[in-house]
Amino acid sequence: MRSSFALRAFAIAISVVVVTGCGGGTGTPAAVTSPTASSAAASTAPAPVKVRAAYGNVTPANLAPFYAKEKGIFLQNGLDVDLSLIDGGGKAMAALLGSSVDIAQLGGTETMSAFVGGGDVEAVTLFVPVSPWVLMAPASYTGPNDLKGKTVGVASKGGSSEVAANQAIEKLGLTLTDVSILSTGSTANLTAAMLANQVYAGPGHPPDTAALVKAGYKVIMDLAAQKVPAVENCTIVTKKYATEHKNVLQKYVDSLVQAIVAMKKDKAGTLPVMSKLLNVTDQDALSQTYDYYVTQIFPVYPEVTPDAWTYSRDELAKTNAAVKGLDVTTVIDNSFVKDAEARKVGGS
Repeated sequence: MRSSFALRAFAIAISVVVVTGCGGGTGTPAAVTSPTASSAAASTAPAPVKVRAAYGNVTPANLAPFYAKEKGIFLQNGLDVDLSLIDGGGKAMAALLGSSVDIAQLGGTETMSAFVGGGDVEAVTLFVPVSPWVLMAPASYTGPNDLKGKTVGVASKGGSSEVAANQAIEKLGLTLTDVSILSTGSTANLTAAMLANQVYAGPGHPPDTAALVKAGYKVIMDLAAQKVPAVENCTIVTKKYATEHKNVLQKYVDSLVQAIVAMKKDKAGTLPVMSKLLNVTDQDALSQTYDYYVTQIFPVYPEVTPDAWTYSRDELAKTNAAVKGLDVTTVIDNSFVKDAEARKVGGS
């Protein structure tokens, strides 16, 4: 179990760049273009469209847009993407709703919570359809009774980490009233709170779990091993933006698909990008992360699957009654991924 957890604990989401080669004709020398002609062509080329995008946590699940930015895939598709970290899914959603960004990469649970709260939002991709979370507790933990009366930390209320914590607690045979839940603001803050003994236990996933394991924490419930359905990382936009900038959003989704395909073909080229995103230099950890997220989890076409959303909605409803009975098809839009698939953007 230790080795399988190590594989998952370091697994890290990544996406990859498709490089298109240009071939010349046979038997005919290539035409020589004068500097003047080249300058004229460059001046008439359309400028890339500026897009403001953000990701809500430093996590492998956000590697696709990060890779597309680093490897120039967005630019190849005519997009000048300003990709920034807004630490915490709730903060990233607030930035999207406040029009500070055009596109946000964050969890589906935050999206459903925002939607029922009046937010005009929808998900157009889903990168992690199974839970990567494990619930971790100190080495002194001996059984579920040790959790009773204790504080369990989560990254944000209504987010995927809280859903994971609730699932793990119930799978341990406890009720949600047996513990107190404390929101820390982000995955990184949650890890820091656990290391400082400000909370007793909490859910984690790479790369934060590495520090917890080194500090003596252990896995007490492994949702990843059980392949529990999840809506971990999605591309989220307002419906208004999707309608008014359909072509731009399609190019953004195309870029993510191309990134995933390129990554799956080029492990060596992907590891440095993962290292930069996660600030992890351990090559074994990065390799194991790649094998888990890129090889096993990331789909080439990241469809927004209603089944995973329905399951996650029902779990979220345990702490957010407003989402109970939500028609999940009103908050997802598969048309952009389907369009990319119909054009075989990810290959045949």
